[in-house]
Amino acid sequence: MTMYKLMAIAFIFLTLIFSYIIVSTFHLRRFGINLADIALPLFAVEIVLVSAKFYTHSFLPHYLLAMSILSLTLAIRQLRKRKSFSFRRFFKFFWRSGFILTFFFYLATVIAAFLAG
Repeated sequence: MTMYKLMAIAFIFLTLIFSYIIVSTFHLRRFGINLADIALPLFAVEIVLVSAKFYTHSFLPHYLLAMSILSLTLAIRQLRKRKSFSFRRFFKFFWRSGFILTFFFYLATVIAAFLAG
């Protein structure tokens, strides 16, 4: 079980390093793709893997609920601020802020795995 905990911690750094290598190798910045765009789905999969390994139930429903609340909050904010809705602008902002939420959610999952035993 200790090996899985160490792997969960290593995933934090390996995911960011892997995303950076992919973005810089394929020159994805010219398309507006950065490290956060690649790392978000990887961290989401890692949340499912780590929570399924250490707990009876996966944290996927909790993660999806948090992302849904984030999307509703951002949509309401955009409508109030601009009085119009641009899906392109919303999706880009949602994806980047979703990365921050996903990163902290994964960090909380790893910390909870260590505290659980």
